[in-house]
Amino acid sequence: MRCGVGDYTAGLARALRDSGKVRVGVLIGGHEPEEEPGIEMIRIRGWSLRNAFGALRAAFKWKPDIVHLQLPTQGYRSGWLPWIFPLLLQLVRIRVVQTWHEFMPMGLRSLPLLLTAGAVVVVRPNYLDSTAGWCRRFLANRRIVFVPSASSIPRARLTGRERADLHAKLAAGQDRVVSYFGFAYPHKGMEALFEIADPKRDRLVLICVLQETDPYHRLILDKCKEAPWDGKVSVTGFLPAEEIANVLAVSDAVVLPFTEGGGDWNSSLQAAAVQGVFLVTTSLTAKGYDPKHNVHHCPPGDVACMRAALESRMGHRIEPAGGTNREWTRIAKAHLRVYGESPA
Repeated sequence: MRCGVGDYTAGLARALRDSGKVRVGVLIGGHEPEEEPGIEMIRIRGWSLRNAFGALRAAFKWKPDIVHLQLPTQGYRSGWLPWIFPLLLQLVRIRVVQTWHEFMPMGLRSLPLLLTAGAVVVVRPNYLDSTAGWCRRFLANRRIVFVPSASSIPRARLTGRERADLHAKLAAGQDRVVSYFGFAYPHKGMEALFEIADPKRDRLVLICVLQETDPYHRLILDKCKEAPWDGKVSVTGFLPAEEIANVLAVSDAVVLPFTEGGGDWNSSLQAAAVQGVFLVTTSLTAKGYDPKHNVHHCPPGDVACMRAALESRMGHRIEPAGGTNREWTRIAKAHLRVYGESPA
């Protein structure tokens, strides 16, 4: 499914499988799962509360030592079961670990998560400092483990000729390719792209899905059709991971103008960084150009800063250190340490 947390779950499951230390099963709700060698797919009917008994029965049948839930994610839609499930598992004495990809609180749904014992993995640094005071009181005796994320998009492996051909195709008559990758939500700040890039020279490539029925998507689509950008914007729609990697890798720059600031927890930022392409984004803490990661940080909403940053290093590339496989091995090892601890 098209979900960053779902992609993270897949990456973690594969890395744990490859470690050879654990047997891995993935609880799938509501659709027929694809086969994945070495990972067992455990299907339930869906994520509504009426499927609670079926989910518990599936857990008992598989006999896990640990059930590890990833929250929140679009794949659960509006279902309450994922939020109640950790507490139900605890009541029947199955050990639970949770990963929280966003800051608490997440509405009333977060209360059962706070009441459940066990370790909590977070992908954002200084997590407790950014959480509401009443949440911190619930978490006072919980083990909070920060495990930095990694890209779910592989590094592109293109020859020089392939890079040149794809760049020319994407540019479609313009000189430079400026890309955006991720979901289209207001907090992503996509409308700023039309002020940051230069319509005289740049082709905007939006690697995302835009639908006329969504008000924010319609705003972006309207900007694509208006002067001076009419005919100079490409919207790719959904692409497989390898194709996303190729588009990012041949871009002259990637711009992610998050309105609330980004960081290593952003999967789209990770995907760009692993290609070595020049990245312009926003941050609440970092400032200026980081040569190690080839990224320029600007304050959220500072279009002038992002425009100047884009011009300063357009087309600059680096050879990124490490690789996605190495990063996911690191993540798997960190999780294995969490799993090996005594229950809370």
